[in-house]
Amino acid sequence: MQNLTELFTAGLTIWVLCGGALLCLLVDSIWPKKMASVVYALGVLSLGAALATAWHQWQSIANTDTTIIHDLLVIDLTTIFFLLILIVMGILTLLNALGYIKIHQTLSGEFCTLLIFSLIGMVFLFASDHLLVNFIGLETMSMAIYVLVGSHKRNFKSNEAAIKYFIMGGVASAVLLYGIALFYGGFSTFRLSEIALQLPAHNLAYLQKIALALVLSGIFFKIAIVPFHFWAPDVYEGAPAPVTGFMATAVKTAALAFSLRVFISLNFLSIPEVPQLLSILVVLTLLTGNVVALVQENIKRMLAYSSISHAGFLLFGILAGFKGSSYDASSSSVILFYLLGYYLMTLGAFAILSLLTKEKSEASDYSDIRGLAYKHPILASVFTLFMFALIGMPGTVGFAAKYGIISLAVKNNHIPLALFSVIMSVVSVFYYLKPSVYMFFKDEPKHSIIREVPVTVTVSLTICAFLVLYLGLNPDTFLTLTKEAAAPLQTLLK
Repeated sequence: MQNLTELFTAGLTIWVLCGGALLCLLVDSIWPKKMASVVYALGVLSLGAALATAWHQWQSIANTDTTIIHDLLVIDLTTIFFLLILIVMGILTLLNALGYIKIHQTLSGEFCTLLIFSLIGMVFLFASDHLLVNFIGLETMSMAIYVLVGSHKRNFKSNEAAIKYFIMGGVASAVLLYGIALFYGGFSTFRLSEIALQLPAHNLAYLQKIALALVLSGIFFKIAIVPFHFWAPDVYEGAPAPVTGFMATAVKTAALAFSLRVFISLNFLSIPEVPQLLSILVVLTLLTGNVVALVQENIKRMLAYSSISHAGFLLFGILAGFKGSSYDASSSSVILFYLLGYYLMTLGAFAILSLLTKEKSEASDYSDIRGLAYKHPILASVFTLFMFALIGMPGTVGFAAKYGIISLAVKNNHIPLALFSVIMSVVSVFYYLKPSVYMFFKDEPKHSIIREVPVTVTVSLTICAFLVLYLGLNPDTFLTLTKEAAAPLQTLLK
């Protein structure tokens, strides 16, 4: 009973999420399908309760300076930080999805259940040092996301995107699982903490490198790092806009959190080949994402390649913390700040895209937003704000986030990569400003592609726009939280 009590206390936020998902599933099964908004309201309330629980755990752990390790579960400030971010992403996504339902008359009540279950999978992906639990979390997340991608059932592109993602995601999961098997073959354990203790005593360099390469290949697929990015443009374009925004942010957050735990727990950044490999991947990802985005005619595909370039920036953040022959885990705070800024900008952009309709389907080509500012000047201005933030304009959270990573890279003598990232940021100006040119400087359209702006989407946009500006002008408050969240990572290196 004592173990059960400890497990319930440590994983209280996870239990709240599970309860919310099951409640949404139950209500959806007995409630009329036309009243799906009730299920969504329950989903938002469940995530709100989980958010309050997670924040209470944050305060409790921060005050006592403890880490709760219960068998397969690791609850520390890093875990709670990522949990808080994911829950907020879930709430904003549900708000956007509610508006999407009202406009497009699609997305049924099970959307809520699947989204919450995907969040639960994300938690187990990074909240454990047991590789099998991490894998189960990855698959729980992935299975839910596969269905969410195809949740616009009457849309051929949505169905096609789900099939593509399922097939390629299955291959990536198999590769990752084989890497985990090699870890077990070399060290007779699935626990990262126990593997870390054995590393100095084993002459298994070739085996650990192969295992690491396979595990990271599977994770880099989820983050959409080049050359594992080919699925992203088609899947992002075909999925419903709220789902695309969720994938571009939440999935990246969970996968990056897991890769950080693997990198730091096993101290693989001390292997000379790893920083060199990461440098090559950063250059290829930034170059591919920014250059190919220039020639896109579809806004969702442009944002997909933009997402790839930002994935390169996140990987660059990990590399920027590498100084000499050691990695400073406390520098991970800049990555955590970048994550928050990126997801606010991206979720806001996709919230606006979810409002665009043309012939009973989404409108996401540049030609569809011609002259949007004439009929909806506020929406056009807010969308432009998000584009400016993604560029990294001063006064927005994008500038503060990019400045943090680039300044850290310069400080740790990664000057060539820092210069290259600045050049790629300049290149991004051309495709990020393209939507604004169409909205403000093209002829006024005969018909508006925005029928209405639901209250829930207005709330989501207001939150995102406010935080994009507030954190850009006053980032210190949140930087303090990210430094606290990064502290447990530093202890893993000792």
